[in-house]
Amino acid sequence: MGLGLSFDLMSKILIHTTSIIEANPIIKFFNLKELENSCENKIYSNDDILLIISGVSKDLIVKSLDYIFKNYSISKAFDLSIASCSDGSIALGTLFCTNRFIGGLNFANITTIEKPLETDENLETLLVDKQAQFFSQICKENIKDFYVLKIVSDYFDEVEPTNDIIFELINNSISKWKKLI
Repeated sequence: MGLGLSFDLMSKILIHTTSIIEANPIIKFFNLKELENSCENKIYSNDDILLIISGVSKDLIVKSLDYIFKNYSISKAFDLSIASCSDGSIALGTLFCTNRFIGGLNFANITTIEKPLETDENLETLLVDKQAQFFSQICKENIKDFYVLKIVSDYFDEVEPTNDIIFELINNSISKWKKLI
């Protein structure tokens, strides 16, 4: 059983984002360094954490996560990104876990869309994003311990949040989810 133990020591915690804007505060906080790799996506790492920036389409997300699970031993995985919220009374920056109940964190259901919604009229979930469903599908095939974490960035009737606002929202959320790592 010694082999299993050394294998576990080499495993990393995966953090998945779809943009460098979402990734920057995480890269900075955990002091991650860019890796040279054969994947088209940027990958950053330290001794414990591996972060991949996939891009925003289903194909890019699936391809990048497949690459990670084929080439790295992953002990736990996080999808961390912004999401639109259908309830204007929920504060911007509120952190939700959408795939499991965790003490101290808000829970909400999420809808993953590939094209922007014109209205939230027929929406049956509190949150909407562009990747949670695809991240969850790939993780279910590869790992048991994964989390889908969403930070409320806007309400449907508003303009998209600026890069500075996204940085601030992600940066401010780190203290709320880093204990899960």
